[in-house]
Amino acid sequence: MFITAIDRCFHTATRIAARSLLIRKGPMTGTNLVRAMGLDPKRHKGTIHAVLVDLEGRGQLAATRNPKTGKRDLWFSVPPTRRKRDLIAAAFV
Repeated sequence: MFITAIDRCFHTATRIAARSLLIRKGPMTGTNLVRAMGLDPKRHKGTIHAVLVDLEGRGQLAATRNPKTGKRDLWFSVPPTRRKRDLIAAAFV
């Protein structure tokens, strides 16, 4: 149960940071987004990407796809799904 609470806090903080950066700065690559969060992309890109894919599944983020590889190129915030609390968090994060 303790690990679950820590995991939940990490995912919540990561979601807030990712959405806030994408709202403020616009579309970003996964690597640039991880760097903007102050993390090393070589070490943390996979973990952050998993959270982003979860947000994409919920319809809160979207990504363009490379036509050749099918990999996600640019992540962006979907304007109709932005809630007031997302905009407030973006102002402070």
